[in-house]
Amino acid sequence: MDVEELRHQIYQFNDEELFYKEQYEAREAGQIYAYIAKQEIQEVIRRHLLIPEVKETIPPEFKDSFFFDMADKDSIVVQKHNRYSPALIHSHTFFELVYVYDGKCTQEISGQTISMKTGDFCVIPPSVEHSISVYDDSIIINIMLRRNTLHSMFYNFLNTPNKLSSFFLNNIYAKRANDYILFHSGMDSYIRESFCWMLWESMNKQEYSYQCITNVLLLDFYLLVRNYSESVQMPLFNSKIDVQRYAIIQYIQDNYRDVTLSTVAKRFHYSNEYTSRLIKDLMGMTYTEVVRTVRIERSQDFLANTTMTVANIAEAIGYDTTEHYIRQFKKHTGMTPSAYRKQEAKNRLF
Repeated sequence: MDVEELRHQIYQFNDEELFYKEQYEAREAGQIYAYIAKQEIQEVIRRHLLIPEVKETIPPEFKDSFFFDMADKDSIVVQKHNRYSPALIHSHTFFELVYVYDGKCTQEISGQTISMKTGDFCVIPPSVEHSISVYDDSIIINIMLRRNTLHSMFYNFLNTPNKLSSFFLNNIYAKRANDYILFHSGMDSYIRESFCWMLWESMNKQEYSYQCITNVLLLDFYLLVRNYSESVQMPLFNSKIDVQRYAIIQYIQDNYRDVTLSTVAKRFHYSNEYTSRLIKDLMGMTYTEVVRTVRIERSQDFLANTTMTVANIAEAIGYDTTEHYIRQFKKHTGMTPSAYRKQEAKNRLF
């Protein structure tokens, strides 16, 4: 099947959608328990299908393992949202991207109702409760991105100041930030075709499909922030704490090489002790853990995409000795920098 065939096939109901449409019609007709009696519940669970009235089929939280193959290096899942699936209020451990390819849908995000139409692109971060309703022939494409790999996948983008990168950074390093960000791209033909193409790549899994999807999505990010930032919809910071968190994260991100607790405290006119407590409260990590995370993720980009020596990388990201850097890298990732570089080189061959 090529991309042109997918443009037509995407409107056909797949087996999961037929399951959900039958379930929806049974519920609307008051026959849901007769419908449930006909189901092989263990098979429903095995296929990760959902029946709200059967609690065994509903996970308390959608963890990475629900969608991702945890033995696989790939950190992106692209799929068509199943029409007529139950609009369950849920949260997840990953970032979910929702793109309306054709038609409309309704989202409930933290109690707020958001109506989306063709060309709308919304990102929901981990731990935010939401639901999505699609009860017609509309086509919605979902992309899931793992939180713990997003920074290394899109490092350069996240270091480019813009509304979307700030949204991602806030939700990577903070315990809770903005609940969503929404772009309105309308009938932008490139973005529309790119989502269809990423879905095709995900379904066919040809050589380098993961790398292709990653780079096309990255280009979409840049196009969205360049062309549609003026109409972006995002909950505003609603407290002084939100503003503090964003400013501190951005400052550490911009000055990771030589930042110290004292320089952060001086920048925001606090004492060292207060700054340390504030960072722990806002981000759920100590100052040291935040800086280490930023430095190690920057070094992962160097290891994967340059020929710099480990010693030069250690110096470039702010470590006094190569040995200290190697210890911190292993503590953060579970492997040495050299082993990580070999793993990334191997991954590029498949």
